[in-house]
Amino acid sequence: MQETRSEQKTEKTKGPHSLRLDEHRLLTVTGVKAVPTFTDKLIEIELEGESLTVTGHDLTVKGLDLDTGRLGASGYVTSMRYSTAPAPSSIIKRIFK
Repeated sequence: MQETRSEQKTEKTKGPHSLRLDEHRLLTVTGVKAVPTFTDKLIEIELEGESLTVTGHDLTVKGLDLDTGRLGASGYVTSMRYSTAPAPSSIIKRIFK
């Protein structure tokens, strides 16, 4: 019974989001809270209760609307990785992590 409660608690801390990747080139993410870092090889996306790191090359953010929580990006995506803690928002936080 306690496992069910902990699972329900975990599900409540994560907000709804969706990912769509077309042909490794067009990425659409909903449920976005912030985008602390993006380069042509990396996009860090903060979701509710977790973060998503997208890597590839020639990555560009085509559109970001934080009011609706929608991000559009293009380029060649090679990997996407979730982590439970939000990504650090500055280089100093990454150095002293």
